[in-house]
Amino acid sequence: MIYLALGSNLSGAFANSAQLIGAAIDNLPLCGAHEVARAPLYRSAAIGPMGDGQAQGDYINTVVAVRSVAPAIGLLQRLHVLEMAFGRERRETWGPRTLDIDILSYHDEIHAHGAQIPHPRLSGRAFVLYPLRDIAPGWRHPISGVGVSALIKRLPADARLGTEKLQPTLNSLEN
Repeated sequence: MIYLALGSNLSGAFANSAQLIGAAIDNLPLCGAHEVARAPLYRSAAIGPMGDGQAQGDYINTVVAVRSVAPAIGLLQRLHVLEMAFGRERRETWGPRTLDIDILSYHDEIHAHGAQIPHPRLSGRAFVLYPLRDIAPGWRHPISGVGVSALIKRLPADARLGTEKLQPTLNSLEN
């Protein structure tokens, strides 16, 4: 199985962050990826630099399980095109963005050239691990072999603070 993380903390020209993520998932077939499972949305505090002298807004995040016959690097390239179609501009590392899509893991394969898979920072990010556990409670890290629940337990308390599951109501999705 292939697991993708999606995040957004900037509204696009036509939608808020939650709507952008939903539309991006709906458009994954254009990248050759077909949704198998979708985790609930989570809100998390931004990691990264301030934008224009102001703190970044919170992120909306989720994880989806997909199937694809595209090779990992080809899929990643297609996902970058989808990000750009949704207004993503790569100006600074960890800066605000309309859409970010990362390949968390790709069939337990390990890639170091062209793309780092599994994602090198997934083990330390509550906003990735919580939704991953929602759809794949038995998932194990391809390198360490550690399960997703154990990875969550290893997170420092401050890394878990500020990550909350959103209720699927209209009010909670209005960013």
